[in-house]
Amino acid sequence: MNHRRTASRPLLATGALTAVLALTLTACGQGGGDATESPSATPSASESASASPSASASESASSSPSQSASSSPSASASPSATASASASETAAAASEATVYWVGPAGQSGGIEFPGCGEVLIEDAVSVSGAGAVGDPSLVEAGLQALFAERSFDVGSDGLMNALYQSELTVQDVTIDGDTVIVDLTGQPMSAGTCADPQIIAQLENTAIANAGTYDAESLGAAAPLPDVMSQKG
Repeated sequence: MNHRRTASRPLLATGALTAVLALTLTACGQGGGDATESPSATPSASESASASPSASASESASSSPSQSASSSPSASASPSATASASASETAAAASEATVYWVGPAGQSGGIEFPGCGEVLIEDAVSVSGAGAVGDPSLVEAGLQALFAERSFDVGSDGLMNALYQSELTVQDVTIDGDTVIVDLTGQPMSAGTCADPQIIAQLENTAIANAGTYDAESLGAAAPLPDVMSQKG
């Protein structure tokens, strides 16, 4: 008996086509998975790349200005504090002048001078419009304070002013190195032999203290004041 197998070939073709379709679908499925995963990975990388510059920029921006702002004002406050301190010291120095009165012999804290045993006692008087120590204007202010005191007794501590009768005016003050030279006009008036050295001592020590020098010369209208005092009868 003869049999014809023509029906078995279409089955083989169908099976092969089904296998090809299955392989194609599997390949497409795998390719699609790779395509969907890479876009999700790419944004995360870009986000991390964009986040680190902004973080570093914000940190540097926030820390740098605050440091410079905090250090800059403190540095600029120092010159102004030094300038105000210097100005206050100068004003305080110019508001007072040193003068010397005559104290009784043996009084503590006094400066001895040739005479009858009395001593000089330092005092401070208020003045205005004068410079600091070493300025001729302060020398003049101190001497004028002596001349302005018209009483023999000064205060309540037994101090005396040997110049209370004198009619003197400061004509000029010159500071030459360690010497202050005082030009005076008018007439010194002395109460007696002991008053002569007292007048000289008051004038010269007051001038030295305000000039900041070591020596003084008192000049009268015609001759040095010590010579004028020694020649009077």
